[in-house]
Amino acid sequence: MSEYTVFARRIGLVGVVQTLASLKGLIILPILTKTWGASGYGIWVQILVTVALLQPFVQLGLGSAIVRFLPSKGKRGIVQGIITALSVTLITGVAISLILFLLSNFVAANLLRGESAGLAIKIASPLIILEALSVIALNSFRIFGQIRRYAIIVLLQTFLEIGLIAFFVLLGHGLFGAIIALLIVKAITLAVTLYLIISYAGFALPDFSLLRPFLRYGLPLIPTAIFTIVVQSSDRYVIGFFMGAASVGIYSAAYGIGSSILMFSSYILYILAPTVFNLYDRNKIDEVKTYLSYSWKYFMMLSIPSAFGLSILAGPLLSSLTTPEFASAGKLIVPFVALSLILYGVYGIFSEVVLFSKRTRIFAIAFGAAAGINLGLNILLVPYWGIIAAAITTLIAYVMVASAVYFKSRQYVKFDIKLDFIVKSILSSVVMTLVIWAINPVGAVEIVLSIAIGAVVYFAVLFLLRGFKREESRIISKTLGLKRVHEKL
Repeated sequence: MSEYTVFARRIGLVGVVQTLASLKGLIILPILTKTWGASGYGIWVQILVTVALLQPFVQLGLGSAIVRFLPSKGKRGIVQGIITALSVTLITGVAISLILFLLSNFVAANLLRGESAGLAIKIASPLIILEALSVIALNSFRIFGQIRRYAIIVLLQTFLEIGLIAFFVLLGHGLFGAIIALLIVKAITLAVTLYLIISYAGFALPDFSLLRPFLRYGLPLIPTAIFTIVVQSSDRYVIGFFMGAASVGIYSAAYGIGSSILMFSSYILYILAPTVFNLYDRNKIDEVKTYLSYSWKYFMMLSIPSAFGLSILAGPLLSSLTTPEFASAGKLIVPFVALSLILYGVYGIFSEVVLFSKRTRIFAIAFGAAAGINLGLNILLVPYWGIIAAAITTLIAYVMVASAVYFKSRQYVKFDIKLDFIVKSILSSVVMTLVIWAINPVGAVEIVLSIAIGAVVYFAVLFLLRGFKREESRIISKTLGLKRVHEKL
């Protein structure tokens, strides 16, 4: 019970931090969209997508490899593995950043459909290095189990990004100012992260003999990472090619709101992965199943009502955070994106089984097929149906991926997926949605109030439907520190 309580508390802490971090996008969104318009915001999004698309070639799967292999090592072995991974990532990052810098005008003219974006891409090219190093460095906190330090770094980065981007943009420095602000923030947080690692575990010279198992595990994940980004981001390029940067901006704003659900799977998986890897290596399969089952249930508990809520609030949210140009077309995108990201979370939890079983070929197959179909359908349908076609094809892709990984994972480890709870969660979400629909919020204050009321209604109905067993209520009460409630139970 105590181990599960610690696990739940760690998820809770990461959840609070990730939730606050996710608000960053919602806070910056109105500043950028109302200052730049749809076209300027679209170029900003495409630059960030380009940086993300190149990350697999920089990281070489090392971020996943160190999480898989280092948790069972001693402190000295862990820090040496991390520094080795950072050294390789720095070398590949510099090389790819230089290539993007040299090809910036070509990328701007042919992918972003705007030659004026060439200088912005040159300025943004160092982001490739900083982003890759940050991923490796932040993963060290997962390995050491230092969730509080992780929380500090994420909050520092969140507040700095909001403050500096808003400062530069509102002073009239435009896209260039926003990129420079992002570079400054990434550099500061990376420096702080490296200081915390070295102060805790010391410094070790890189040992490149460690790379062989790292790369054997990580390199096969590169195609998967590329295909994943194609599924997630290629629609922006297709929309931009056929419809222009303004449509990219509208689609991306709606996508950003719908993808808020992604934070639930990300903070659960952040804690889950090193935990189950360590347990699996120690042959504690029953405990692995328990952690997977609880993680699955709590992801469903949070993501299902969020999808319902975001769908009913899509119009008011876009109207409050952007301009009418964004709201009229974007509100139809949010429900498709929300459902797609639930499926991505489903994939994420079942993928842990495939990862600790080291049967990762299914990822490349599933995402490769999904990426090909997604890209092909976008090219065929976006010119006729517009941005709604991109949202639908994204949903199709995630259905394929989630289904493939689910069936593959069940060949190795089966855990309880609690279908009865999912039904109760959907019923509770329907009641919540009806309440929000009756409120019909307009403006930021009413939206926040309706979200709070909706959450209370959802959990009240879920408890009335006996969505939680007695032992789960005890874990929740202990996790939250509700001793009196725990004693009564």
